[in-house]
Amino acid sequence: DDGEATKLNYQSPLEKCSTLANDAVVMIEQRVCIYSFDACARKCSVSASGSGVFDGDSLLQCVQKLSDDLTRSEECSKEIEKGVLMVSQKCCEGLAGYVKDRSDAARLRVVAECADALNTTIVDVVREVSYLTDGQSESLESNLSSVISALEREMFDVFLESVKRSVSSCARLGLIDTSSENDQKNKKADESGPFPPYLAASFLTIVRCRAQVERALRDLSRSEGTTYQFLALQTASDGVVENICLELKSKLTRVRARADVYSIHLQFLISTLKKYLSDEILSLASDTRRMLLSASSGGKGMGNGPEGLTALENLERLGRVYVMCLGE
Repeated sequence: DDGEATKLNYQSPLEKCSTLANDAVVMIEQRVCIYSFDACARKCSVSASGSGVFDGDSLLQCVQKLSDDLTRSEECSKEIEKGVLMVSQKCCEGLAGYVKDRSDAARLRVVAECADALNTTIVDVVREVSYLTDGQSESLESNLSSVISALEREMFDVFLESVKRSVSSCARLGLIDTSSENDQKNKKADESGPFPPYLAASFLTIVRCRAQVERALRDLSRSEGTTYQFLALQTASDGVVENICLELKSKLTRVRARADVYSIHLQFLISTLKKYLSDEILSLASDTRRMLLSASSGGKGMGNGPEGLTALENLERLGRVYVMCLGE
């Protein structure tokens, strides 16, 4: 400041007037940036909280208008960078408010909006800002990605927790007959429906999860490259196998009479869902299956004769239905 004051003292009156005028223009244009981004933030916040939309187009238009209006854009780089970040934060706050008291569909909508913003709009905004400020906002892209990704991760994690809860309520063995006198009843129960009920319910949960994600997020991927659909199916599949394995372990004395059947069902689950199962769950499933095989006494499997063949055919049909529903 002292150097600037000394330099100003040696300037001619005309030079002093020019310097003051230039400073005034810079101050005015900085104020223009602040007011423009404030108005844009209010508009984007309303769109986000009311309609669940990340209005990146309005932010881009705001930056483009400033590019046309400003004559000292390099001196306004800080205001521009802060303004862009503020608008993005207001959008994220509005989207967070949008999902309150709403269903998983609203959360997936927010995830889709964030993913679209990260992959398209934000790239355009950063490029426009870089041109406007002559490359002075080097950290803008990482800061924007951090703000938006935080909301995206939070919303998708909440959805995955909902998937886990849904799976835990569906992936249950149901009633288990324990006495040998009920063998004939068991056969009739198996023949009463085409598929083992707990397997059918579990697969239905997985297919429903897939449909939810596909409808909202299509084939979008996270920044790491993994699709949202794969992550959701992995969570649902892990949950199904884990719940069934834990229930089989806790009820071993009750399922011992049909341990062979349950071991075949478990192998069927492993084979069908292997693509989505984590190493930890695969290990748990293998351990549980070995436990069932060691606990079985007769080694009859699905049974001899037509009944056993029908049961195996039903399992194969269930697998084909599952693969067809997932479009694999």
